[in-house]
Amino acid sequence: MDKRIIVDSSFEEETRVAFINGPEIEHFEVDTSSNKKQLKGNVYLAKVSRVEPSLQAAFVNYGGNRQGFLPFSEISNDYFKIPKSDKKNKIKDDDFVVKDFYRDSKENRAKKISRIPDFKKYKIQEVVKKNQIMLVQVVKDERGNKGAALTTYISIAGKYCVLMPNKSLGVKISKKISDFKERKKLQDIAASCDLTKEMGLIIRTASRDCDAKDLKKDFDYVLGIWKSIKEKTINSLAPTIINEDSNIVNKFIRDSFIDEYKEIVIDGNETYNQAKKYMKTLLPAQEKKIKEYKNTKLSIMEYYGLEEKIDSIYDTRVRLRSGGYIIINPTEALTAIDINSGQSTKERNVEETALKTNIEAVDEICKQIRIRNIAGLIIVDFIDMEIIRNKIIIERRLKDTLRYDRAKCQISRISRFGLIELSRQRIGPSLEETTMENNIISGIRCVVRSTSSSVARVLRKLKYLKFKKKIKTINVYLYKTLVDHLEENNKDAIKNIEKNLKIKIDF
Repeated sequence: MDKRIIVDSSFEEETRVAFINGPEIEHFEVDTSSNKKQLKGNVYLAKVSRVEPSLQAAFVNYGGNRQGFLPFSEISNDYFKIPKSDKKNKIKDDDFVVKDFYRDSKENRAKKISRIPDFKKYKIQEVVKKNQIMLVQVVKDERGNKGAALTTYISIAGKYCVLMPNKSLGVKISKKISDFKERKKLQDIAASCDLTKEMGLIIRTASRDCDAKDLKKDFDYVLGIWKSIKEKTINSLAPTIINEDSNIVNKFIRDSFIDEYKEIVIDGNETYNQAKKYMKTLLPAQEKKIKEYKNTKLSIMEYYGLEEKIDSIYDTRVRLRSGGYIIINPTEALTAIDINSGQSTKERNVEETALKTNIEAVDEICKQIRIRNIAGLIIVDFIDMEIIRNKIIIERRLKDTLRYDRAKCQISRISRFGLIELSRQRIGPSLEETTMENNIISGIRCVVRSTSSSVARVLRKLKYLKFKKKIKTINVYLYKTLVDHLEENNKDAIKNIEKNLKIKIDF
């Protein structure tokens, strides 16, 4: 089947990216213009607001909605205000041979140099002070009442390598590249790069079968970003953003295997030009795959038959072909998934019905957690099975299906109550966190679409409206918050829609 990447950025409020294989959605991402915008990977010049000895961490003002959380182990030695008495006894960094962060090398043992990292020698309150300026990077986005997790060890990702400019790791190669000859080739290419002693370089899995020219070009690209970060930092005042890495279009071009996809179709002129420019810098040979969507009668998602499938992603109930269904309920601590046989009654007995429904549910669950980007602890309640062999079949099926997931997963065994625990790595905010928000309507707490997501949905509906007869005015009934947002931010977009449809829109 033909694989494509479909990007809908017709309105700045929301950008949707669907990775499709034929008619099926394999992966789905959303980026909104609201305060829930993804920050992971961004680099900021920040100021320490307070040092917390009880947590051995610092709270940092980097310009986000909440203060960021910076653990002591994530603070580079360069920021330590070491007491003068200790500075006299400190051995120069030049005498230290970097091998592994927590192990002594033979050279260091011969010199009798201790390999205890500085953050183990001191307490945070001794070496980090209030109002201290630091260059930090967001490791985890803000979630609920939690602020973003930060680090001072910057990492700059390219297509084939990741540069760590202030962490002396040497050259590391992805564990997924297991072929010895390939690893040796990549090691030799990396050795010819202009990597200083203070830096670390990680060769990514995508660099498999990559030639020296492409890898060196990618290294020069990430090194150029680091140089621009240093220049901008010198001329900036904290708190401020130094480098933005959270652009959804740039991320999927950089982190996806573009060779697998037939084309990348983009709706939105600004995003199309931006993607074209980024692709030309990163992968010039693949630039021709980027195409602009120009159909004015149908939205891009409707043209590819995806709109209904995307809407179904928000449903808590997912139907199975056999007649059964699964219920997905996210909570703050975990996500609970319940499997029900429903109208699945074609098998000979209860055990066969349970096995068939559970097998079908496993495939659907793996697909749904990938599309919805559900992470953390997931509890699945399977239909009870008596035979142990059937339980083993379900466990193996789950492991085999999750093997194709980009996120790392850990799976337990099926318990005596028919439950299985599944832990999935968080590689980004879930669909619910990005596009939904908590609200109180008529005294009832509920989860509804966020303002920016709702506005984008309304504008998309209006843009592609069709009328059988002439109409002068159309009335649109919305919540007051949505009307205020439209009047403040989308006057030009509404005027263009009115001009194209030759009608007057009243909100």
